[in-house]
Amino acid sequence: MTDAASPSVINLTPDEIEKKVIQVIADSLCADTDAITPQSSLMRDLGAESIDFLDIMFRLEKEFGIKIPQREIERMARGGLAPEEFEINGVLQAKGAERMRALLPELNPEELCEGLALRELPSLFTVEVFVNIVKRKVAGGELDSFINAGASTGASNDGLLLR
Repeated sequence: MTDAASPSVINLTPDEIEKKVIQVIADSLCADTDAITPQSSLMRDLGAESIDFLDIMFRLEKEFGIKIPQREIERMARGGLAPEEFEINGVLQAKGAERMRALLPELNPEELCEGLALRELPSLFTVEVFVNIVKRKVAGGELDSFINAGASTGASNDGLLLR
């Protein structure tokens, strides 16, 4: 599987992508699609556990013909930051939190802040995070190429993307 989306999904509208992502998440979590909104927290609202994130990622990769490498968000967020600027002992630092907010504008910036334990980050993930990751990948981009665009518009797992 390559990083490029399969030809059959490239022409999907943003709404179609969102519906497909919601369906994938519903199937993975054995949930009703009517109970899932873009703002639904996977862990808090839908009861997802760490292992579910892996299943969701696998299903999204298969459904959309994309590749979402493990630790991609963390790698992009670390960028050119010195390790101690990003995190110390698994705790997000101010510059690391700033970069994470730029990468994941879908998350509540009050929760994605300095002092957050990185192991807690998946509890902040919403359906919208996955929708936007898929949209970015289907568009043929790397997540970091959307930092400025996502941050300017405000739009847009235990390990799958982070550890």
